[in-house]
Amino acid sequence: MLDRADLYDPELVALLSRGTLPGTPSPYPQRGAHISQKRGASLEFSEHTEYTPGDDLKHLDWKVFAKTDRPYVRRYEDERLQRVFILVDSSGSMSYGGADTPAGSKYHLAAKVAVALAATLIRQGESVGLGLTGGEGAVYMPPRPGNSQLEAFMDVLGSTTPAGEALLGGTLGNVAERLGRGTALVIVSDFLDEEDEGLDQIGLLRARGIKPRLVHVLHPDEIELPFDRTVRFVALESPAELMLDPDAVRRAYIEEMREFITGLSNAASTMAVPYALVRDTAEAGRRLISLMRAGNGRAGGGRATSGGAGGGG
Repeated sequence: MLDRADLYDPELVALLSRGTLPGTPSPYPQRGAHISQKRGASLEFSEHTEYTPGDDLKHLDWKVFAKTDRPYVRRYEDERLQRVFILVDSSGSMSYGGADTPAGSKYHLAAKVAVALAATLIRQGESVGLGLTGGEGAVYMPPRPGNSQLEAFMDVLGSTTPAGEALLGGTLGNVAERLGRGTALVIVSDFLDEEDEGLDQIGLLRARGIKPRLVHVLHPDEIELPFDRTVRFVALESPAELMLDPDAVRRAYIEEMREFITGLSNAASTMAVPYALVRDTAEAGRRLISLMRAGNGRAGGGRATSGGAGGGG
């Protein structure tokens, strides 16, 4: 289990907020920071919030007031606001870096990235959704605005234990059926599922008007193989084990990881899909703003942001 203090990184949220909004971020997002430039009414009910001075009385819900004797205001979502869907890999390989809990694992980093992005975007007035692939089963939370959505984000991410296979390709196919055109889809994963057809699906998403972005989460150990004695390696998504002398394979291993990272980055660039390699929260803070601002250019125009295997960011 990860609690909210584990998931909500105020420094990362502050850095992302400074890149998109003026002012100092509060611990939780503020409503109304983003104003739509589009005209006309296109609203749907979002949530009730307690009345505060300055709220428009025409949105006071008298039925709720009659039942509770407390004034609540009906809040509405502008359907034309930017919608962002964050898909987090909760498969077994994402548990690397933790001991007996997700704390300190790749999943923990991915969850902190998802919460920080959600908090920043919700502060801007955007609608944000969450999906999980692998783990204890697929999760789908449709994009919505408001504080309650961020609370739900943290509840779901905190109660999830990474396990099983990612099956990213199948999940992306299902998600594509539910997301509308123009939705920005942020995929946070280690992309280590050898059986997956996720990259093929990502190309199809662009054809459907969905705007994918890749956040490639890896642990520094996976890139550098820093061990100095014989180590027993245990597969996290299968029962396989392997005793290995790292010194005997380090050079070949690092080269293969470099090819893997470069290959994914190049594939993203070819599809005009923004890509960022993230190994810790400091690196996430430097790279996520550019990732989210990246345009939707023609094929070959995607932007890759990575420090390379074994390199700093």
